[in-house]
Amino acid sequence: MRFKIIDHCRIECIGEIRQVTMANTQGLYSVVDGQPDHAISKGNDGRGAILTWEKASSWEFRDGLCTQYFTHEAHTTENVAISFRILEEAV
Repeated sequence: MRFKIIDHCRIECIGEIRQVTMANTQGLYSVVDGQPDHAISKGNDGRGAILTWEKASSWEFRDGLCTQYFTHEAHTTENVAISFRILEEAV
């Protein structure tokens, strides 16, 4: 699965296309698509950055976006940890 970061608490991540490398009960790992030498892609022994699932109340799914807010914070623009859109894969 690939996704595009639409909003992120780290502005430099906005616009990145990520490729999921692993998902488990704790979260998912992703690398920067097509950039194996990127620092994010090299993290966690090549699995990439981890996005932990957090509690369901931290998430919002609307208009095709999956948005995670900081835990115990209001669902406002200022409290977005990450917001992404899943990209459809060519069949």
